[in-house]
Amino acid sequence: MNETRKLDLAWLSLVLLSVGGAALGGQPDAGFMITVLVALVMGIKVRIVCDRFLELPTATRRIRQLMYAFCYGMPILVILTSAFGDTLAQLTAKLII
Repeated sequence: MNETRKLDLAWLSLVLLSVGGAALGGQPDAGFMITVLVALVMGIKVRIVCDRFLELPTATRRIRQLMYAFCYGMPILVILTSAFGDTLAQLTAKLII
């Protein structure tokens, strides 16, 4: 498969994942499992962008590690914020005042 075809498939998968993530996130009663699924979709999308469009596999090891930490760190933060949102709000309110 040529490189242009791979980029086209990556772009198509990003569009499909975006539509799927919007459908999941638009549920009226979004429970914790929906948050986990949205975070999973977000992690997959960021990984596709990093690998296909930013050409991260050819980057230096340090940059690659930092970007992959971001790729997987953000969905984890979304899940933690959903699980402990009230506690985090109270904690940050105490830090600001």
